[in-house]
Amino acid sequence: MLQLNPPLVRVVVGGPGWIGPTGKGVANLIEPGHRDDDLVWIIDMDENGEIWCVPNRYVRAPRNITYGRAVNKEAADEAGSTNAPGQPSAPSGNGHRA
Repeated sequence: MLQLNPPLVRVVVGGPGWIGPTGKGVANLIEPGHRDDDLVWIIDMDENGEIWCVPNRYVRAPRNITYGRAVNKEAADEAGSTNAPGQPSAPSGNGHRA
């Protein structure tokens, strides 16, 4: 078991076979080697404070515009792109995507 310092915000997305809650939480610990060779995140859920052990396949990194991670492609497109369809946006002068 490894303690994360600093803790990481993670999103539990759920999926087939997942019976726990979904939503944002803070991961304080990870269990790197599980019997099925799946990383397990120990996440404190924001909504109700419950602590869940969540297999890696149900966990995602949150939205982070600095690294170009939008919520989804449709939301990013609706945010207003001035580029022609199918053309990538050009990076701004500071190295971040516009």
